[in-house]
Amino acid sequence: MTIRLFVVALMLSGLSLSVFSEDIQVNKQLLQQGMNNTEKTRMMGVKSQQKIDQIAGDQQKLLAEYQALLKKSEYQESYNKELTILKKEQTQEIINLKQQISDIKLTKQQLLPLLREMVATLEQFVHLDLPFKRQQRLASIDKLKGLLSSSRASISEKYRRVMELYQTENDYNYNLEVYRDKIWLAEEQLAVQVLRVGRSNLYMQTMDGQKSGMWNTQLKTWQVLDSQYHLAIRKAMRVADKKMAPELLSLPVSTGFVQRHVNPAINP
Repeated sequence: MTIRLFVVALMLSGLSLSVFSEDIQVNKQLLQQGMNNTEKTRMMGVKSQQKIDQIAGDQQKLLAEYQALLKKSEYQESYNKELTILKKEQTQEIINLKQQISDIKLTKQQLLPLLREMVATLEQFVHLDLPFKRQQRLASIDKLKGLLSSSRASISEKYRRVMELYQTENDYNYNLEVYRDKIWLAEEQLAVQVLRVGRSNLYMQTMDGQKSGMWNTQLKTWQVLDSQYHLAIRKAMRVADKKMAPELLSLPVSTGFVQRHVNPAINP
């Protein structure tokens, strides 16, 4: 009896162990399945977060692009306004330039006859002036006439040259000069040195210093002076030539005799 009970107990014990073993195996499989499901869920969460992050990044990028486009649109609008203002200013400037060009053309048409008239007046003046360097001055005027007739020279160049010649003639009023020339005196041609005192008086002296004279503005001819003026005229020539310090000298003029301070630095 005892042996039977023991066998039955063993059989029941084996059956329990088998059932317990099967339960363990089932639980192990369930645990593994649960772990696998958890890992899948985690991986799906990671992928979902990555997708969310990507979407958020794309949204941020799109927002930045939108803001950039909005700012660019504002700049473009401001730039367009500036271009509109600039276009108006340039249009007005073009109108002004066209008017200036039209005025310049009119000025050119008026200026050339005026320059010719100025040169003709200057030529007439040289003929009426004291006869110092007359041929040289008339030659300059003839050259200027040729320039005014030339189509190669611009109107500005013509104007400049006329003004230069007028300035040269004007400078003769305020300086002293000594130069060599040939003159006619009592039907005799003489090689002389000529002293010009501004435009007021002309004096001459032969190269040997034996004859002196002055230009008579009333008679329009050279007039012989007494020998007492030889030294004064010679000194005046040296002062004008900057070979001697200025000093007070007595020189005759067409209307009589005056005391004159011959100094190249002052108005004669």
